Amino acid sequence: MEKSDILTVSELNAQIKILLEQNYRFVYLSGEISNFKVHSQSGHYYFTLKDEKSQIQAVMWSSRNQSLLFTPKDGIQVIVTGRISVFNARGTYQIEVWDINPRGIGELQMKFEKLKQKLFDEGLFDEQYKKPLPKFPEYAAIMTSKTGAVLHDFIKIIRRRYPILKIYLYPVSVQGYDASRDITNGLKIIEKLVKSDQIPPMDMIVIARGGGSLEDLWPFNDENLARAIFECKIPVVSAVGHEVDFTICDFVADLRAPTPSAAAELVTPDINELIENLSKFSYFYKNFVKNKVDALKNSIKEIQSNYYFNRPRDVIYNYYQRIDELSRLLTNITNNRLSDIKNKLKSYKSSLHHISPDNNLKKGYALIFRNELDIFNSGNREGKDFTKLITRASELNKYDEVDIKFHDNKKTAKIID
Repeated sequence: MEKSDILTVSELNAQIKILLEQNYRFVYLSGEISNFKVHSQSGHYYFTLKDEKSQIQAVMWSSRNQSLLFTPKDGIQVIVTGRISVFNARGTYQIEVWDINPRGIGELQMKFEKLKQKLFDEGLFDEQYKKPLPKFPEYAAIMTSKTGAVLHDFIKIIRRRYPILKIYLYPVSVQGYDASRDITNGLKIIEKLVKSDQIPPMDMIVIARGGGSLEDLWPFNDENLARAIFECKIPVVSAVGHEVDFTICDFVADLRAPTPSAAAELVTPDINELIENLSKFSYFYKNFVKNKVDALKNSIKEIQSNYYFNRPRDVIYNYYQRIDELSRLLTNITNNRLSDIKNKLKSYKSSLHHISPDNNLKKGYALIFRNELDIFNSGNREGKDFTKLITRASELNKYDEVDIKFHDNKKTAKIID
């Protein structure tokens, strides 16, 4: 044995570390948690993962365990994802845990967790990249099924809370094999339409779908869709599923709403609250002006009571009169301005009601529709039919079939002349 063959303990541990960490870069382990502890200062998790015959020490850093949807505890069966690492100082090896899931979550859940961790590591979920939504939006695009209850509920809440918001529907599939590709392409198309001035600049895009199983919501766990949301220049709101449902779309979006109805609440102010705030401002402003005027009057009275200022009383009285005039002027200006704002808001509400399609139908009018290709961008979505509102006789040809919508029902007719 030569002297060069002799290793120190540190050298041996270093070689073992390289050997283990290179050969076991990424592993899945199943077992039972025991001796679970949370460090009181760092928040790191330390525990033992064991089965019937063996055990391994495990550590999960606080930067990773904060994203868990449950708190681990002794005795539960889990599947952990991580990599093997060696603690040189003690010469022991352990698993550095990246994620923990209760056993039995299935293949789809494993894929979900793996993609979630990948995108998290790339920074797609970082708060620094989240785009803020405007407090008073003017235009919003919603991507959802045109026939589902989601669209109806969303519009209903918007009309109640903030009726001046203009909504543009981009109909998409929200379930099935083509849904994720449909939504991904839709994001890009909307951006192109805005850039080319074919539609107004959107303040946000809302991706909405009702609740469902993991399989139903799987299109919203697509990697291409996640990257399209991240790269989209328009703020994206994810309103997918119920409050307990989480998708990759939720994590990468600029805002996550627990439900589609909650999204309508989160992205708009309440017009009634705005009116109430104006009233409060009016009350505060009046009191502010009154207090200032009263303070000036008291100051003048103190000056007037002084012996050396008794003579120029006429000058002081002129100031009194001027202050009173300014007080009345400020009060009148404030009242008139607030009255104008309230009248305009009432007028907007009334106008929106009178011009609504339902109100016009009640007056005896009817709407005529004809089936044709996608009204949003017919060149990009082959094979999907949509109805178009007919506004001129020249748009119809002989033998065209049309739907006539009245207030109480809908009839189908054919053009014969």
